Amino acid sequence: MRQQYRRLLAMAATGAWARLPSYCSAHQHLPEVPAMPGDTRLFLRAIEGAGVGFEYAMFLNAAECHPLCLFQPGPYLEGHPGLTHGGAITTIIDGTLGTCALAVAGKVMTANLSIDYLVPVPLGAAVLLDGRAERLEGRKVFLSCHVQSAERDTLHARATGLFIWLDPTKHRTREEDGGR
Repeated sequence: MRQQYRRLLAMAATGAWARLPSYCSAHQHLPEVPAMPGDTRLFLRAIEGAGVGFEYAMFLNAAECHPLCLFQPGPYLEGHPGLTHGGAITTIIDGTLGTCALAVAGKVMTANLSIDYLVPVPLGAAVLLDGRAERLEGRKVFLSCHVQSAERDTLHARATGLFIWLDPTKHRTREEDGGR
């Protein structure tokens, strides 16, 4: 994992790629949205404790609409003994593609996510999520993702996603709706 992380950091040093901050709150991604009271958290950062849940580093080449996410699932993400739960794989794919869609179109929501699980991901294994924004059609952002071993010799899953841009003039905040 460290070798892959160093490789990704070296790519970021060229300027084409950026190492994205690991936000705990959606408000940090979208500062124009008012923060919710209390300790609201992004789902990927809801598990406390280093190394037990979603351990990842995300990189983005914004010009190419191309995210890379280095992910190492911790023991709290176990499904079948010794293997990562499919829902955890879905979550990291959704987070990776959503981050890309956010960079491409702004505030978005997942409309569809289709995943083919090919080879189970062992707990603690380093995997690389390689995503792409394939095309934009109006408010629709179409993306794809491959989940591979860090060495890129095993394809664990492949996915396609559709994200919808949320037009801020059509979506009201709770405060605008009188708290409802």
